[in-house]
Parts: sequence; structure tokens; C-alpha cells
Amino acid sequence: MHTLSEEIKIVLAITVLLFAITFFVIVFVLISQHQHNKYLHEKEEMKNIYQQELLRTRLEIQEQTLHYISQEIHDNIGQILSLVKLNLNTVGPIEDEKLQSKLINTKDLVGKALQDLRDLSKTLNTDIIIQSNFSEAIEFELESIQKTGACTTYMEVKGVERKLDAQKQIIIFRIAQEVLNNIIKHAKAQEIQAFIDYRLDSFELIIKDDGIGFDMEELKGADLYEKGSGINNIYTRAKMIQAEVALNSVIQEGTTFRLFIPTTSTI
Repeated sequence: MHTLSEEIKIVLAITVLLFAITFFVIVFVLISQHQHNKYLHEKEEMKNIYQQELLRTRLEIQEQTLHYISQEIHDNIGQILSLVKLNLNTVGPIEDEKLQSKLINTKDLVGKALQDLRDLSKTLNTDIIIQSNFSEAIEFELESIQKTGACTTYMEVKGVERKLDAQKQIIIFRIAQEVLNNIIKHAKAQEIQAFIDYRLDSFELIIKDDGIGFDMEELKGADLYEKGSGINNIYTRAKMIQAEVALNSVIQEGTTFRLFIPTTSTI
């Protein structure tokens, strides 16, 4: 009987020991899993931060380059064309009607080239984009498109317009430029409509066209990127400012682009 009691104690002791070992193993596994998940989370967060900084640096370089080009256009090419126009204006009347007609046409062409360069300089200049209201910057782009005769444009602003964060305004403007550029290059549209909505807690931009549209399934592949549609640039820029973007297109009916961003979000 005494031996049986001792055996029971030994079994109980071994059982308790096994439970304790199992418990510590489970705790160790859970802690290890937690640490591993924490490591993966921190690694992913560091990767996102790195990508954000990389994108921010790339965009800053792009804006600096565009600003430099804008200044070069204004200070050098613009001044040269201004001098050419001034010299042409000093040429007196020419008896030969054909030569006189060519001179007048040349003056008009130089004047148009000068104005186009000024418009281009304005649309590339970051400072002007920041200083202007967003609706004014978009309206300028739409008017430039309409002047080409490619299609008609329309813009509507809802709510009370207010200044956006400078960096956000630049990025959203560049996105809008990319969308408009895509329409001109690919859509064959007769009309472009832009809708800007200022709400108390959000900002929304919608750009619509009545062009040929495209198959949305193609967005899942690389074809559109390879064609240089710039869709990848749009989504990349939007990600930087935590903006939601959506693209919807119907063949032979047109395409609608939507950008939405809470005004409380930060870059």
C-alpha cells in the first residue's frame, strides 16, 4: 500500500511537471509569435515609411525640376521671343503684299508662341500653383485645353473654397494634370467636366469625359502602364496624401475619375 501511494505521488508529480512544461511551452510560443508579429509589423511600417520618404523625395525633385524649367522658359526663351516680337514690330510697312502678309502672320505666330510659353511656365511653376486657389489652377488647365479646340470644358465648384495644405494642393493638381493629359491623349472626348466639392470635413474632385472609354479589366494588367497612361502615377501620388481615388470607365460612354480626401488627413 505504501508503495502504491508513492507511485501515485510520482505520477501526480510527473503530471504536474508535464502541465507546467506544456504551459511554459505554450506561453513561450505565444510570446515568440507575438514578438514575430511585432517584428513583421515594425518591418512593414519601416518599409512604408521608407517608401513614403522615397516618394516624397522623388516628387520634390520633380517639382524642383519643373520649377527650374518654368524659370528657364520665363527668363530665357520668353525674353528671346519678346525681343523677336519687338524687332518684328519695328519693321515698317512693306510694299510687297505677300511679304507684308507673311510678316503679319509671323508676328501673330510669335505672339501665340510667347503666350503659350507663358501659360506653360505658369502651369509648371509650383509657387503659382500654391498661391492660386485650386479651382483657379484647374480652370486655367481647362481653358488651355479648350483653346486648342480639342474639346469643350466645364467646371463647377460646390461649397466654400478654402486653401488646401500646400503640398496636398500641388500633388492633387499634378494628379488632375495627369488625368486631363490622359483624356487628351487617349479618350477622343468632345467634352471634359470638372466638379470640385468643398465640404466641412473633406475635399472631392471629379473629372468626367464623354470619350471612347476603356475596358476596366485592363486595369488589372500592365497594358495601361506600358501604354504610358500614367494611371500608376495617379495612384502613387494619391497614396502619399492618403487620398481615395476611383476610376470608372464604360466603352463608348466615357470615363469618370474621382479623388476624395478628408481635410483632416496629413501628408
